[in-house]
Amino acid sequence: MQQLIDELNPSQREVALLRRHCVAVAVPGAGKTKTIATKAALLLANENARVGAVTFSKDAAVELRDRILALAGPGAKKRLLAGTFHSLAFRQLGSGGKRPGIASDGDRLALVAQVLDETGVEWRVDDAVAAIERAKTGMDAPPAGTPEALLFEAYQDALARNGKIDFQDMLRLAVAGMQRGTIKPYPFTELLVDEFQDTDTIQSRWIALHAAAGAVVSLVADDDQSIYGWRDAGGYKSIEAFIREFDATPVVLGQNYRCRAEILAAADKVIQCNKDRIPKELVAARGPGGSVAFQRFDDEYAEAVSAVEALSAVLRAGKTAAVLARTNRILDPIEAVCRSHGVRYYRASGRSILDRPEGALMGNLLELIQKSKSGGLDALLGFAGIGGHELRLIHSKIGRSMDQRQKRDLIEMGLSELSADRYRELLKRLLEWRGLCDRHLYALVLDGVHEWMMLFARSDAAKRAIRTTYEVLTRLNGPFSERLEFLRRDNNEPAEDALVLTTMHSSKGLEWTAVHIIRAEEAVIPDEKSTEAEERRLFYVGMTRARDSLTLSTAKINPTSRFVIEAG
Repeated sequence: MQQLIDELNPSQREVALLRRHCVAVAVPGAGKTKTIATKAALLLANENARVGAVTFSKDAAVELRDRILALAGPGAKKRLLAGTFHSLAFRQLGSGGKRPGIASDGDRLALVAQVLDETGVEWRVDDAVAAIERAKTGMDAPPAGTPEALLFEAYQDALARNGKIDFQDMLRLAVAGMQRGTIKPYPFTELLVDEFQDTDTIQSRWIALHAAAGAVVSLVADDDQSIYGWRDAGGYKSIEAFIREFDATPVVLGQNYRCRAEILAAADKVIQCNKDRIPKELVAARGPGGSVAFQRFDDEYAEAVSAVEALSAVLRAGKTAAVLARTNRILDPIEAVCRSHGVRYYRASGRSILDRPEGALMGNLLELIQKSKSGGLDALLGFAGIGGHELRLIHSKIGRSMDQRQKRDLIEMGLSELSADRYRELLKRLLEWRGLCDRHLYALVLDGVHEWMMLFARSDAAKRAIRTTYEVLTRLNGPFSERLEFLRRDNNEPAEDALVLTTMHSSKGLEWTAVHIIRAEEAVIPDEKSTEAEERRLFYVGMTRARDSLTLSTAKINPTSRFVIEAG
């Protein structure tokens, strides 16, 4: 065991050896998992120890458990319980007998729809689900007499009638049971909790009840990486409250083993602008040798081309690279450029824009124009607003050929005047586009198809999908069939040589050799829907994902973000 202790730096060693409540304030890249795994192994060397380890995700729990047992040995397995808050709470609910069933997402949506109908509350299902989830982040029911209270009570009754609980009930019921004395806390001698800054009110209470029952608690947290305020994460206030309530010893793990000094210094300048935070001195264990750059571009596609070309060189050198953005949507131009440049990428934090139906529809139309496909006009007419009844009339009267007809003939067969105009307009354009295609005037065809589809796009998401598909196709050469074949290749999957495209939220806990943060602009980050302090923490998290190279850029759509200016 002495060898394990010797591998830790002084601050890590202090955390591992403390035998009272403590809070390890771990900066990015501080080796927190190594520290808590070593502490758990040291504790488990005592055969009377019963150690609990709590994380937020199943994968993290499995990884932590495996690392602890690799150090402590397989004999410690029966005295270690590692899991997520919800999995451990659910086990408690079954400690006195049969566990309740868990409502699936489908069950939950069906019950909420039923409750809306029963109560007469005229809300959308999504809004009602969100209101119920907000109510469940605390132990108290919504104020009596409000629509939220009516929905909450009716929903809980519906769950009970069906003998089920939902995901959020697991912790609520376990905490309520421990407070009433009907459920016992786990008999942990020590409890280790990762990412404590992300805990909400109920999760913090679950920890406190175990501390009050005798478990010695070690928390690992970083208030500067608290980026889930919208999920009721406690952050700095929860850390300070735990230290006060349990007289816990705070220890700052300030050594960063990830970022070069230049990157860490820029990130530190940004985060120091937040007022309510635990003071800490960041030390770059890897020393200098990194780079931080800022670039402005005329538009988001010029920005995307620069990022993809620079990071492709990093990947070719056998290193890792990522593009980070405030939201998944902002990554659309990056994906478009990856596709057109033939760069392998992985969109890690959300749906690919090219998976949207509008992109597939554009591909179908181009194949119809090139005559490499004969069917699919039906879907295009539906996209143009012609309803199912009228489409059935067209099929029964005209057939699959769907050739051009006089307007009066279309009206006589039962189409409205507007639908007749749209039918004729699409058929007319199709004929014109085929003539241009035969003359290899592909750019004119693409422009026309793009313009026609944008006329009928009903949402911003649909418009973005059309625009992105158009942008990719205009950057390719050759007949449409060849361009579409290239577009449909499956190169959006995890791989060591793939450029990772993800959001700053999803990047937490990850690292790459080189990172580009795009659209570092006001109104993008900080986002006005969040607090400035939390947005600054999010930017800090993004910056500290980079090991050797960090580039911040804008597309000149908005003024440069204040966080870029703060970074110097």
